[in-house]
Amino acid sequence: MERDTQPRLLQTGRVATDTGGGEQAVVRQLIEVARAVLRDTHHIDSIGVGMPGVLDPGSGITRFIPNIPGNWAGVPVIAEMSKAVQSPARLINDARAFALAEHRLGAGRGATSLLGITLGTGVGGGLILGGQLYLGRDGTAGEFGHQTILPDGPRCNCGNNGCLESLARADAIAAACGQPGAEESVAAARAGDPRAQQGLIEVGRYLGIGASNVVVLVGVDRIVVGGGIAAAGDILLDPLRQELARRVHVADVDRVQVVGAELGIWAGAIGAALFAADPIDPHLHFV
Repeated sequence: MERDTQPRLLQTGRVATDTGGGEQAVVRQLIEVARAVLRDTHHIDSIGVGMPGVLDPGSGITRFIPNIPGNWAGVPVIAEMSKAVQSPARLINDARAFALAEHRLGAGRGATSLLGITLGTGVGGGLILGGQLYLGRDGTAGEFGHQTILPDGPRCNCGNNGCLESLARADAIAAACGQPGAEESVAAARAGDPRAQQGLIEVGRYLGIGASNVVVLVGVDRIVVGGGIAAAGDILLDPLRQELARRVHVADVDRVQVVGAELGIWAGAIGAALFAADPIDPHLHFV
């Protein structure tokens, strides 16, 4: 039977994350969202939970989440979720979920290998290799934002210096563009503000350096960029493309497509749902 490849959002909703209540407040929010769906549908086949940071998809616990306050080392998110709603659940990094969704249903359809990039509070990534989501030995493969770009660069929330995330996350973009926030930076650049345009060009160059490393190492043939900052479009993507052309000399960079995401704010949720519905053993390297 041919798989239905069109996302069908039967019910959607958004709530602001309780960043002031620590990790347990966030877990309670996740459980309440699942319970609200259960009250309406009376049955849930599977639950996908997408979260930022370093996670263990096999055990369903969080290991390190730098951008949400709380003690996230060893939080059993999936055990608590499954117990609360009596349904099977799986945990996945939100950027990996984005890459999975865009590959199956969005801008990455048809690509054999893909790098997904998410731009927001942090910089996330996900890899599709051989047509499958690649998570590596412990689920951490694809951490695009935590490769070192400037050896002596600014301190990253992960503890390293000069990570791509420290140079291209939302607050770094706002600072580079001279604006109060990332959204304002994009709006100012589109309106012709020279500093904002130059700031986005600089961020695009950093992203291009990081993408070049991935292209040379694993040879992806498509790069899909999403998240709120991606609304800048070619103001951001053209410098990325130019940096690829400047730096990649051992691969046919002309065959690497750099495109904007298609699924919008729901990509991560769609990808988490797809991941949860996949019956393959979550301990395998490819899922």
